[in-house]
Amino acid sequence: MTSLQSSQYGKHHVRVFKVIRNSSGRHEVCELDANVMLTLVADHSFTSDNNSLVIPTDTMRNTVNMLAHDYLGTNRHTFARVLGRHFLNTYSHVERVDILLSERVWQRMGDHDHAFSHDANGAPETHAIFSRADGESLSGGLRDHLILKTTASSFTGYPVCPFTTLPPTEDRILSTRLSARWDFETNVSEENLTNSDALIRESLLNVFANTHSPSVQRTLFLMGEAALAAAPFVERIHLKLPNVHFLNLDLSRLGRPDQREVFLPTDEPHGQIEATITR
Repeated sequence: MTSLQSSQYGKHHVRVFKVIRNSSGRHEVCELDANVMLTLVADHSFTSDNNSLVIPTDTMRNTVNMLAHDYLGTNRHTFARVLGRHFLNTYSHVERVDILLSERVWQRMGDHDHAFSHDANGAPETHAIFSRADGESLSGGLRDHLILKTTASSFTGYPVCPFTTLPPTEDRILSTRLSARWDFETNVSEENLTNSDALIRESLLNVFANTHSPSVQRTLFLMGEAALAAAPFVERIHLKLPNVHFLNLDLSRLGRPDQREVFLPTDEPHGQIEATITR
């Protein structure tokens, strides 16, 4: 006999763009891509023809747009709270709400009041869970932020076997697509939510740029350690640092021996380094 072990459903990629105007004529903008998933207390829509508990995903899309009109500012973390609490408070048969908000970042052109350019490096994110049984959890994040430094990175002292071809090096390019996810403490303040993205990003990049790297693993831990020190309202941070390789080209046959100026960019296959750092 078969049974339904778990289920959820919702609306993905609800895109919303809001212009926030103040009295002086200066504008702020916020663009989000929202995923909203619901878990129902007893979802018999999967096991029967009864749709009496199914909130249409069209309604969920309209809810995101209407709440964006009423509440969305420039802080996606606080908007995630608005969304999750709305579904729990409005529908008594909703057991859990999962929210994922991805932001497209627009940077002001100079000090122009209403002109912006797209900052395409990385996607800031918010993941929030609202559960009647387990309460609320809120996480911030950054996905695929491409960073690089051309020196102050080495890799030596690793095990060598007959299959090892990688030569040790005291000086190499270090590049990665930084992805991070940090869990806020319960009841984190609105002020700390507002400041968290810039504060954590700055602490991560400062370590990457200014600390010698003996390995990606060591650099990852130091970056996470710095983020927790800078943001005491964060409980833990999970980091992913895949290698983005720049391979030294052998130009000796062309009369350029021992050159370290021209490289071949490649990121497949790549090393994948991940860890969670907690207090």
